[in-house]
Amino acid sequence: MMTWVGWCGGFLLILGGCCVLTALLRGGPLAKLRSLMLAVVLVSLGGLCLGFSLALRSFEAFTSSIQVAEVHCRWVGPKAFEATLLVIQDGKPQEPRTFPLRGDQWSISGGVVKRHPWLTALGVPSYHKPTRISGRYAKTAEETASPPTAFNLDGEPDRMWWFLYRLDPLLPFLEVT
Repeated sequence: MMTWVGWCGGFLLILGGCCVLTALLRGGPLAKLRSLMLAVVLVSLGGLCLGFSLALRSFEAFTSSIQVAEVHCRWVGPKAFEATLLVIQDGKPQEPRTFPLRGDQWSISGGVVKRHPWLTALGVPSYHKPTRISGRYAKTAEETASPPTAFNLDGEPDRMWWFLYRLDPLLPFLEVT
């Protein structure tokens, strides 16, 4: 819907510009006034349509979500569980992998590049790459007393992520974590 609203807004702006040209070329003051009034109405409607289209696009960009993984857990003993991880890359599920984890909870770590909100509104997607799954304990004392369980998922973040990570302080439109 937002595409049609945007195209209509652009078309109305072009028609308004044509009315301005017509007003400049016509001879009589009444004809000029009529053309200029029509131009004002068309340009106003065109601007409204384009603004509405941009608002719809921004709303869609900020409310959309991308599924990057699916995790299923099964307890196998006290403070031990199996986590089955299904990573989703480019909308396609990869082969599920099962990891034996110790603790009360699980966590997934990875590389994330978040764009500035105005880039998100323009449709530039964020970057996500899960790199590690680990088990953890709810209590800090248990966490320090037991060895951690962590598994590497597909290596470290790629070169582009490391490049952006190093340049993060210099790039105000990105947040690299």
